[in-house]
Amino acid sequence: MHKLFFYILTVLLCQNILYGQNQDSKTLDSLIKLEYKGIRERFYDLIKTNSTNAGLYAEAYLQKGKNDKDALKITTGLYFTSQLYPDDFEKRIIYIDSAISMVKKTNNHEKYLVILKNYKGTVYETAAFFDIALDDYLESLELAKKTKFSIYISIIQHNIAIVKRKFGKHEEAKLLFKKCLKYEKLNIGKQLNDSIGYLITLSELVTTYRQNKELDSAYIINNEGMKMADQKPIQVLFRLNEGILQYYDEEYKNAIKKIDRVVYELLKPENEAYFENYNLMDAYFFLGKSYDALSKREVGVTYYKKIDSLLQKTNYLIPKTRSAYLEIIKYYKSIDDKNNQLYYINKLLYNDSIIDNNFKDVNNKLIKEYDTPILLSEKVKLINELQTKNNRSQYSLIILLIFIGVIITGFILYYKKNKKYRIRFEELINQKDIVLKDENTRVDTGIGIANDVVEMILEGLNNFEKNNGFLKTNLTSGILATKLNTNSKYLTKVIKYYQKKTFTTYINDLRIDYIIDQLKTDSKLQKYTIKALASEAGFNSTEVFSKSFHRKAGIYPSYFVKKIKALES
Repeated sequence: MHKLFFYILTVLLCQNILYGQNQDSKTLDSLIKLEYKGIRERFYDLIKTNSTNAGLYAEAYLQKGKNDKDALKITTGLYFTSQLYPDDFEKRIIYIDSAISMVKKTNNHEKYLVILKNYKGTVYETAAFFDIALDDYLESLELAKKTKFSIYISIIQHNIAIVKRKFGKHEEAKLLFKKCLKYEKLNIGKQLNDSIGYLITLSELVTTYRQNKELDSAYIINNEGMKMADQKPIQVLFRLNEGILQYYDEEYKNAIKKIDRVVYELLKPENEAYFENYNLMDAYFFLGKSYDALSKREVGVTYYKKIDSLLQKTNYLIPKTRSAYLEIIKYYKSIDDKNNQLYYINKLLYNDSIIDNNFKDVNNKLIKEYDTPILLSEKVKLINELQTKNNRSQYSLIILLIFIGVIITGFILYYKKNKKYRIRFEELINQKDIVLKDENTRVDTGIGIANDVVEMILEGLNNFEKNNGFLKTNLTSGILATKLNTNSKYLTKVIKYYQKKTFTTYINDLRIDYIIDQLKTDSKLQKYTIKALASEAGFNSTEVFSKSFHRKAGIYPSYFVKKIKALES
């Protein structure tokens, strides 16, 4: 339930925002003269009703921070600005990354990094980039534990639990939610609305039990939440679960009545902080299933289509969205509407391709119910049937031809990429071990550094490479220069001249060459995860490792490991 956590982030970044002004029409220059608290208050007053004016206050806060050269205020201004683009994922990430870079310039910035890294993860997760979101959560969690940032340890564990549940790892998700509940229970009674975090986590645990078909446990916990949330807006989540559980008890009419009321409550602006898109998708899905069970399939399909409409705005692909498309396809098949059947099959196949990109190998868990080969086979059959009919529209034909063209183009690109990767892999396998540079490399006198200094640096770099010094993490030009008894300016200049590379590229290339050589001979290393290989090579980030590997080797490490394992077998 990330929206509440955005609220917590705001409170932590922007203390004491309860201060009002009424200057929406003032110019930027006049707004900058206001106190920070006044600008913040007006920003939050306007963000949900008038994003244009809210943007002016965000700009004023950011510019005021720059004028005062206050890195933390600039960070907060960048965070405000990121909120102005709820539908523009790329802009949000740009401003969040800028905020992260800026906060690193402050003293004692680690807790703010925890907050912003977690926030970045929620943005990635909302955009359905679950693998990247998980990386940000894990990095934020490690830092939170290091700084003993208890509230955020709980929040991040909550977020990770949600991702795990989406991947079908219900047991792991349950354990994490229970850890969060233990912490959140300790804070109840300490301040206003301090039970909200506990209730949100409790509702997510109910959902996890329900999705894992542990309905008795789901009932017990949901009843506890219903009582505790009495007279609070958040009770809507427990009423949603109650309606869904009634569906499982085959009380379809009661389920429809309950869930229908919940949808009305969820769509109220004042309840926006308490639910996520997947809650609304759950509501629509079980309304559809309940109407189906009452033999009102035509009504049921209208709710599955509401999920499709919601998906067009959010691109939030989860198993429930796939199940909705399957139900729509079944419906149109039952009434022999081949055009609509084909239309939604194409949508489902397109969404599968997005899921495959975002979930990667986890995608197999999401498509068990309706195998892609079966879909493709039925698609071909439908196309053949439609081609025999005289009432086929020109528009449908164009769509089909475009879709087939896309598939053919995809296969061609896939074949070319695989061929390129295969050739590059063979080159790497046949490539001899990296030969260290000759210690007697001729010193060039034209780079503005004394010959004896250049010789000393080159000799030091040679020993550095021989001893695999580049495997140390967090290595900087300053650290290496100190070890070589020189300064970073001379060191980077020598590397640039003799290696034709920047310092970072030089170090990363050495690491990639090293790990490639090790993978050729070490069968144990071939069993490592990509994250573990990155660590073995001295990288802090799996993403940087993969990008560096691809830039240097021309293929990704996962492909290289897969192929080299095949050679061993």
